[in-house]
Amino acid sequence: MQLNRLIDIFFRQDTDNIWLQWFRYCFVAVGAFAVDYGSYFLASYVIGIPYLIAAVIGFVLGTLTNYAISKSLVFRGEPKSRAGEIAMVFLIGGIGLIFLELGIWFFTEKVGVHYLVSKLIMTVIVFAWNFLARKFFMYSKRFNILKNRKS
Repeated sequence: MQLNRLIDIFFRQDTDNIWLQWFRYCFVAVGAFAVDYGSYFLASYVIGIPYLIAAVIGFVLGTLTNYAISKSLVFRGEPKSRAGEIAMVFLIGGIGLIFLELGIWFFTEKVGVHYLVSKLIMTVIVFAWNFLARKFFMYSKRFNILKNRKS
């Protein structure tokens, strides 16, 4: 019974606790990262697409995966506007994509880090940006985009 209680707290119950949401978002990130980095590796290393273009492909696929899983695990609730919510996800994601592209380019071209490693470094940074931006710009009390949500 204790295990079920812990699973309820960590994964099933709605929460506005930032640390619990961060914990859940880390699980979401594993799936999104697998899609993002897997498609980046496939596109750049296997198919031979230039690494910055492959990064866009991976990022878009990873963002879609992240959104789909996050809606059921982290940031629950019915949006006031589904189109508005998705637009905000991609606006935040677009800013993250700019960070990603600049960072990959910088680490690869200026620092001399292999492009696959550059992607790993920047994925961690952009992961943090995406969570914090969604938490504070989409689902906070001030900018709440969900219907009938107190916080």
